[in-house]
Amino acid sequence: MALVKRVKKALGLGPKPVRRPDADGVTYRPLRPLKERLKGWRAVVTNERQRAIYDRVAQSVDPAGYAALQQKYREEIEQADELAVTKYVDLAPWFMIHSRIALLLDIDTRPPGSILDIGAGGGQFLAIAKAHGHKVLAFDKADPAVYADLIALFGIPRIEGGVKLGEPLPDELGRHDMVVVNGQVFDVFPGDRSRRWDVPEWASFIEYLCDTRLTYPGTLFIGLNMSAGPTGTEDFLWPLVDLAERHGAAVDRKRATMRFDLEKPLRFEEIEHRPWAELRRRPTRQAARKIAKPTP
Repeated sequence: MALVKRVKKALGLGPKPVRRPDADGVTYRPLRPLKERLKGWRAVVTNERQRAIYDRVAQSVDPAGYAALQQKYREEIEQADELAVTKYVDLAPWFMIHSRIALLLDIDTRPPGSILDIGAGGGQFLAIAKAHGHKVLAFDKADPAVYADLIALFGIPRIEGGVKLGEPLPDELGRHDMVVVNGQVFDVFPGDRSRRWDVPEWASFIEYLCDTRLTYPGTLFIGLNMSAGPTGTEDFLWPLVDLAERHGAAVDRKRATMRFDLEKPLRFEEIEHRPWAELRRRPTRQAARKIAKPTP
């Protein structure tokens, strides 16, 4: 069989390679016509079910609203480099990425439910979920403004705020059938970007989400961001992925994603960690001395 494939390849008879719209991987082009970008990145999606997910969200975008958004950010985009947040205005590559996540979560086949995205960014994942009939809610910081404008383009409700170690999330977020945390940056310690949460902090946060934000049965999805973190080397936090797998999560090791389908809240009893509320920042030594100093 391998010999036949090699012969076909040599004769040019094999399947044609997928042509990417950006030859160098992903080059964000947020000012290009929407149809052009959607068509180009559609070719990258080879899984038929994922392509159907991609098509549905692509058809849900209001062309006039999108054109107005391009015009609003035109000057900023023309002055920005590729790493600027305006790259999220280029919807097509993000729809491709998030349609893959939607496939992992069976967004297209599961009964309509409520979904909370913590750190929703521009809302591309929630746009996919909404296009498939789910009730969605975004939670993220007020800045940058382009996130709010994208969320508004998709017609998604949004609560402003962020995740801070040990602090409760707003009660108005409520409980949901699915909670998603994907590509997070909130796990950076304030004032020291080289330090990020380790497994104990994550264990506390996951237990907190299970206790306060999920209904049961429910699904918790976590897709890690690559970072220096506690290892000192840029990589995923693999000990957390290992822990998740031991607790029954469906794990994709290529992208460090974890899907928990839960009947009850998770408990990581084998990991030494404190409850979420006890992780709030302790007072500085100087403040502690003032507190301890007896009054005359």
